[in-house]
Amino acid sequence: MAYDLVVIGAGWAGFNAALEARKLGKKVCLIEKDELGGTCLNRGCIPTKVLTYSSKNISKDNPLGIDSIRKEQSQVISKLKQGIEFLVKSQKIDFIKGTAKIISPKKIAISENKSEIETNFILICSGSEPKDLPFLKFDHKRVLSSDDILKLGSLPENLLIVGGGVIGCEFACALNRLGVKVAVAEIMDRLIFMFDKDISQKLEQAFKKSGVSVKTNYNIKDKDLSQYEKILLCVGRALSLSGLLGDKIDLKLDDNGFIKVDSRLKTNIDNIYAAGDCIGSMQLAHVASYEGRLAANNMFGKPKDTDYSAVPSSVFTSPEVAQVGLNEIAARNQNKNIRIIKKFFLSVGMAHILKETDGFMKLVIDADTGGVLGASIIGLHATELINTITMAVKYRFTIESLSDLIFAHPSISEIFTESIQS
Repeated sequence: MAYDLVVIGAGWAGFNAALEARKLGKKVCLIEKDELGGTCLNRGCIPTKVLTYSSKNISKDNPLGIDSIRKEQSQVISKLKQGIEFLVKSQKIDFIKGTAKIISPKKIAISENKSEIETNFILICSGSEPKDLPFLKFDHKRVLSSDDILKLGSLPENLLIVGGGVIGCEFACALNRLGVKVAVAEIMDRLIFMFDKDISQKLEQAFKKSGVSVKTNYNIKDKDLSQYEKILLCVGRALSLSGLLGDKIDLKLDDNGFIKVDSRLKTNIDNIYAAGDCIGSMQLAHVASYEGRLAANNMFGKPKDTDYSAVPSSVFTSPEVAQVGLNEIAARNQNKNIRIIKKFFLSVGMAHILKETDGFMKLVIDADTGGVLGASIIGLHATELINTITMAVKYRFTIESLSDLIFAHPSISEIFTESIQS
């Protein structure tokens, strides 16, 4: 059977690409060897956020057990997966559960039934997998990946998390609330190094106050780690191809070991595109969705280059952290003439009502044009607030053009209007 497009991988990139191609009237096949929804739904964003929010509800009066959390994770994943299955069927996307191998730019073999599929285009959305260290390998018993920690039947007494990035910090916060004695080891000089420095410092203060031990400028190589019952490695993710490429497919990788694509997500091979974690761009579910839709349009619709100038990043710690566009350090490194506006949640009425006044928002403004270049937030509902500011960054709204905005009172969102009216 011939298709216009075969998508390999049914995570956020692949699923959205298949939907977009169907909207464009194309015949589409979606292949997945594991589970619909990919890493995000099954082992990433969704189960980790269930863990995060479930851990917030724990108290002496409500000692929620790990079994209850696992049950909640399964229920949420199941409901969302049913929604994906419905869309795949209703949009008449052919779905194959099986292992794909690309044997030519227009032909794919399915290992399980030894069949072959012909197609005009191939989109690789094979995702990524947790990475370990040359001197510390996963054994999936004591040295764990982020996948492993979600499967534990019981929690350890103490845990060393290697890597103070987004994933490491989220697990540190949630597991600390569940009663695990947590230490975070980060080789850089601060947590979430890719975020604003003030934000990193504030998060470290919050971690230490809550009982999480933080070790920055710390290389675990040659260190004695025997005191830790479990070690969780959160040191990045690597390309997952796992037998996808046939002998005649010479797919080029970039310097970081991910699939190399051009600005329109095309690989070095005609008719083969790639999107999502496998290209290593930002490795965020919402970026994968964007890339999947863009790739489909670049094949069949109105082609566009990728644009990552206004991608929000969120960290579901306590307090929450979020960022979009340029932070202060990035703007200064680009020699921008900037103005910084910093507004504290202490000034927001709803923050007092909810009794969560800690934290702040930093807006980075182009001093010459007044345009909003970026924002960093730490505090209540930061992961929701950042979406409003994303629109301002994306369309280069100026402080002047935004100054007449009226937000509902009382609301946490008023921190934005207070900032732009400063």
